[in-house]
This record gives sequence, C-alpha cells and structure tokens, in this order.
Amino acid sequence: MTFVDTPARLPTLAERTGHLADSAIGAVLRLTGTSNVIPLAAGSPAPETFCSQEFTEVTTRLLKRDAAALQYGDASGLPALRSWIAAQVSVPGRAYEADRVLLTHGSQQGLDLLCKALLDPGDVVVVDRPSYLGALQVFRLFQARVMDVPISSDHGLEQLEAVLASEPRAKMIYVVPAFANPTGASLTAPQRDRLAGLAERYECVLVEDDPYRELGYDPAAVPASAAPPSENTVRLGSFSKVLFPAARLGYLITPPSLIDVLMKFKQAADLGNSHLIQQVVHELVQDSAFLAAQLDRARDIYRERRDALVSALTGAFGSVLDFDVPHGGFFVWARFPQGTDTTRLLTASLAEGVSYVPGTDFYATDPDPTTLRLSFSCARAEDMSEAVERLARAWHNSIEDRRE
Repeated sequence: MTFVDTPARLPTLAERTGHLADSAIGAVLRLTGTSNVIPLAAGSPAPETFCSQEFTEVTTRLLKRDAAALQYGDASGLPALRSWIAAQVSVPGRAYEADRVLLTHGSQQGLDLLCKALLDPGDVVVVDRPSYLGALQVFRLFQARVMDVPISSDHGLEQLEAVLASEPRAKMIYVVPAFANPTGASLTAPQRDRLAGLAERYECVLVEDDPYRELGYDPAAVPASAAPPSENTVRLGSFSKVLFPAARLGYLITPPSLIDVLMKFKQAADLGNSHLIQQVVHELVQDSAFLAAQLDRARDIYRERRDALVSALTGAFGSVLDFDVPHGGFFVWARFPQGTDTTRLLTASLAEGVSYVPGTDFYATDPDPTTLRLSFSCARAEDMSEAVERLARAWHNSIEDRRE
C-alpha cells in the first residue's frame, strides 16, 4: 500500500481571531531580555516592592493552620476578601455590599467578562485618547467599534457627550481615572461625576479601571473621590501593583443587575481563582500596619525613579521633548517634534540599549507617531541618566539620517 502525504486540513478559525493583534509591549519585552538594555518599556511593578518575606510567612501560617487552604474555593471569590474590598471602596452615605464584588484573574479578566456580557459586534466603546492598549485589544477582539476622545483633557466632556448623542449603539465608556496608563493623567472629581451622569443619560456602562489609585506619591496627588455607586458604573481593581503581580488577583465591583451574568461567565471560564492566593492576599491586606508600610515603600521607590527620569529628560532634551510630570503611577507620556516616528526610532534605541513603547498602539484611531510611553517602574534611579542619554543618541542619529 502506498501512502501519499497530503497537507493536513486545519480547522477553520473563528471569525474573531481575525481581530487578534500582538501586544506592542509584549513584542518590546521580547527584545529587551538582555542585561545591557535599560527597560523603560515594561509597565510592571518594581521587584523591590514585592513582599516576599511576608508572603512566605503568611503562606506557611495558613498551611499549618488548615490544610483546606489548598482546596477549591467559592468561584465568586473568598467571602472575607470580598467583604474587605467592599468596605475599602464604600463612600459616606452609600456602602457597597460584598455580593457586588467578583474576584478575577487580574483586572484584564474583568474586562473580558464585561465584554462577553455587554458587547455585540458593532457596538461602540468610547475610550480616552490615548488609552490603555490592553483594553483596546479586548474591545477589538469582541468586534466593538472603538472611538476615542480626549476625556482626561476635556474638562466639560463636551466631545464625549457629542459622540454618545450621535451613536445609538454606544454601549460602554472606558477610563483609567487615576494616574492613567499611558499618560499618567487623573480625572477630577467633577469629571468623574459628569462621566457617571452621561453614562446614565445615554444608558451606557461606565468602566473605571483603577489599578494605580494607591500609588500617588506627591502631596497634591490625592486622586479624586469616586461618585457614589450607580447602576451604570463598574469598577475594576487589582492587587498586582500594590502587592505582587504573580497573584493575578483583581476584582470587579458591579451593579446588582450584572453580577449574576458575570458570575456565570466566570464559572464557565475558570471555576474561580486560587483559593490559597486569595487567603494569602486577605491576610496581608487586613494587616493595616503592613499595608501602610508596603504602600509607603512603593511610593518612595517610584517617586525617586520618576524624579530621576524627569530630570534626565529635561537635561538631555530641554523643550524638544514635550511631556507632563506624573504625580503617581508608572509612566511618563512624551511627544517628539513632528517628523519623528517613534516606532522606527525604537530599532535605533534598542541598538543603543534602551527600550520604550511607541505611542501608536495606545490610540484607537489616527495614532500620533511622535508619541512614546516611558515607564520608570522597573529601571533603577541610578540608571535613568544613562537610559536617557542612549535615547537622545538614537534620536539625534535619526535626525542626521533624515538629513542625508
């Protein structure tokens, strides 16, 4: 019998796979895994902030106390941790209930669950300009039509209202209200109140993705207080930035009308988070003295690194590079003069030994090629001057190349 090799017939992929895109940050990180590259691309917490000793102590104590710590848990999340979260985000005169809290695998899973519950292909999601690229990827995967307006810089939100009024399929407004990724900007209290009001008027869901709120490190950097919870507001939070990212533990705080459907999608996806990790996190955060010291240490580290980066950028570029000084979070958002393409400049920068993320992937429409995101969270303060010198060399060389 003769066997003839024939090409294997692959299964037809789902239509949504045509909307998948590689992560710009992931692509840069794959190029910066060498010790001679100073990382201004990674928006990851500083390893120096990780509470490894406390983690070890708490885990050992839990396992000695109860072997059931290794058992499956409630798919909606550890009740005691959900209660703690609800108490932390409650506001005077209006309290959150624990049954409105759903624990997730990071806030990214929270976004995924919301999109599964709310978005049909062609629905409109309105985002800030620029916006968090991880959110843009999820919205596009669910075949939403993503529109961007400068929410954080439009104090009256007139442009947002114009979009909502003209788009009958507007379904969701997405913002990072405090020390945003990528810009470092924060919304004011009137803006947040106005956003909530617009969401109610136009029957949209306002999604506030808020992982950096506790990482304000200037005296004037207290984030605006959130408005009382409404039936149109969903809040996302995470323990990754405050404790350690390997926990992969985030949460959704939702209106009662959404919790049941989100819970069903969560159960279908993974049957719940690690019961052990949830218990460890709960033991850590309910220790108020530990949590205060943890936050103080992180703020000190990020403030020092922010200051070092800002000083180096000012010294090397002067007024050539336009940027605002962030009061919290991890990022400096910058803009080169017209004619600079930061995607093309990245190749030269990596050759010089410094990474960043080009700004184009943070735009839903009409990207600005002159922009870039510089993250100071994972680079040591003493390396910032050298990192910026390398970036300046790459940029000046690119100017010379364009003249030739």
